[in-house]
Amino acid sequence: MKHMKLYKSLLAALCLSIGLYFVYSWLTNAPDIIVESKNITEIYTYIKPNEYNKDLLVIFDIDNTIAKPPTNLGSDQWFYAMKKKLEEIGKSDQESIDLLLPHYIQIQHHTWLIPVEKDTVQVINNLQKKGVSVIALTARSLELTQRTIEQLHHLGIYFTKTDPHECPLKYGDKKPGLYIDGIIFSGNYDKGEMLVNWFKQIKYRPKKIIFIDDKLKNIHSVEKALHNRDYPFIGIRYGYTDEQARNFSLESIADEQKQFFTEHPFVKPLLVP
Repeated sequence: MKHMKLYKSLLAALCLSIGLYFVYSWLTNAPDIIVESKNITEIYTYIKPNEYNKDLLVIFDIDNTIAKPPTNLGSDQWFYAMKKKLEEIGKSDQESIDLLLPHYIQIQHHTWLIPVEKDTVQVINNLQKKGVSVIALTARSLELTQRTIEQLHHLGIYFTKTDPHECPLKYGDKKPGLYIDGIIFSGNYDKGEMLVNWFKQIKYRPKKIIFIDDKLKNIHSVEKALHNRDYPFIGIRYGYTDEQARNFSLESIADEQKQFFTEHPFVKPLLVP
């Protein structure tokens, strides 16, 4: 009888422990939230008044999220349309990228970006003024680091204001990714992989992350890479330029593209039917 009472007591204690564990997990394991937005100012909706500090990390994609070229030439939609054309004539994914990249870089070196929205620069500056840690995470490659920084400075965007780490950091050996001036250039690497590696290198742990990107695959990439965290992640799939990208055709800028490469001739012309 005494053994039975002891057994019941132990069982009750075990059940209580398991129950408390699940309650604790429910309270501490923050849910992932992925939302759609076409307005950069909606980011404020996901920040509580007491979260405006360095423990909140806000990460911005660059192209078609905070900035874009004044025309479609050299835009994300231009790059992927050209890549598709090259693949249609038999080029592999990597071959297409290798052929396109020098031309894309050349266009960027002769192009100043414009903000995607009129409020874009102000939103970034406001977050920084309130002490929020703000960085950029872009798929742009190492070859465009300095030009990208120049383009952003031209807009009045300085990611060095509240970035959590000052010194440049490299990731990978062949065609490495790079962190410099508050910007992670992932290049050939997955955005989530780059971000997690950066956290490890600088021993950084935020209390909350908000990541805004126009491509859902990048949102999922970062969310998946951060699966072991115990803090909230909010992914904002930003769609302000969706219509512009959807309506784009290479034919619509054929004359502009021809004129550009006539004025800025390239050693190896890019021949795409």
